Amino acid sequence: MKEILIVTTVLLLLLFAAIALVSCASMGASPKKDRTDMYQASANYKDETFRNVIPVNMKMEDGMISMAMKFFLSNGRKPKSPLPTSPLSANDFSDIPQELQVAWLGHSSTILDINGIRLLIDPVFDNASPVPFIVNRFQPSPIKREDLPRLDAVIISHDHYDHLEMKTIKHLISRVPLFIVPLGVGAHLEKWGCRPEQIVELDWWQSYIVNSVEITATPSRHFSGRGFHDRFKTLWASFVFKGPKHNVFYSGDGGFDDRFKEIGTRFGPFDLTMIEIGAWNTAWPDVHMFPEQSIKAHMQLRGKYMLPVHWAAYDLSFHNWDDPILLASKFAEKNNVELLIPKMGEICIPGKTRHSLWWRTEKTGRNVAKKND
Repeated sequence: MKEILIVTTVLLLLLFAAIALVSCASMGASPKKDRTDMYQASANYKDETFRNVIPVNMKMEDGMISMAMKFFLSNGRKPKSPLPTSPLSANDFSDIPQELQVAWLGHSSTILDINGIRLLIDPVFDNASPVPFIVNRFQPSPIKREDLPRLDAVIISHDHYDHLEMKTIKHLISRVPLFIVPLGVGAHLEKWGCRPEQIVELDWWQSYIVNSVEITATPSRHFSGRGFHDRFKTLWASFVFKGPKHNVFYSGDGGFDDRFKEIGTRFGPFDLTMIEIGAWNTAWPDVHMFPEQSIKAHMQLRGKYMLPVHWAAYDLSFHNWDDPILLASKFAEKNNVELLIPKMGEICIPGKTRHSLWWRTEKTGRNVAKKND
């Protein structure tokens, strides 16, 4: 009996050590001093941290422990059954990228074809946490990372775990020539094996051209951090993808402010906007938008079609899984905004592809959440 107890204890210690090792690696790395010295030229960088133009209200920090307990002890927010998806593989994509096409993989992960290049945006396939088995996807991605098509570049909006996944980056290093990220995020990628020449770091309003498509990092009202002491150490961004024929905006994460109007004036109108609609809460009103604000942002951007993202894959707030789309569709109809709501994995050509109301098929037997829930 004593021997069994010793073996069990050793195995548990080894398991916890392995989890700790993986967790530490997935946390990435802080930018080195030569990089931080370079960031001094950024108007968004001061006292060794990046800042929002308008400071964010982080009320959640006042009761973090009690809020975390409430979140993990409550349930019923996830889908009662698997959501409908369209399985994808590399064979579903043309050898030459299309003029304008998008495949939504769930949450904020998309494969975007624009004017002959193919971009993979914020790819996360597993759990959205440094600890395995926590904050898992509701169901597997419609495409495995091993089955991805040829890509011209990977775009990362910020370093939170639901947007930047170590395992995926490591898998793509030998397969993708370019990773375009906000200032500071390159340090994570280099730790995981990316060569410096593969990484392009952008400040807000800076651009990089891939073939004929100009990719511009634009402002976002959010924050960053993967560990306990690295909040605001890397920048966060939204992105504009402007080609000769088409123009697309991706919001990344962030609360509502006047930046959408400015981006719309500088770069709009947009053929397509991809805007976050989920993970809102009154405890963090400045770092995620409520669905009504998401629709307003699309209108200020002067977008034609809107693809809602940042929903239907992870439980990251206190609202039910489908509240974001139920509310966003309600406000979109009220404001004559045309939403594109493909199933995960369904290839969408704006203005041509028609989609079912798949997200209304699950009967949850409850009322739609109010804006301030």
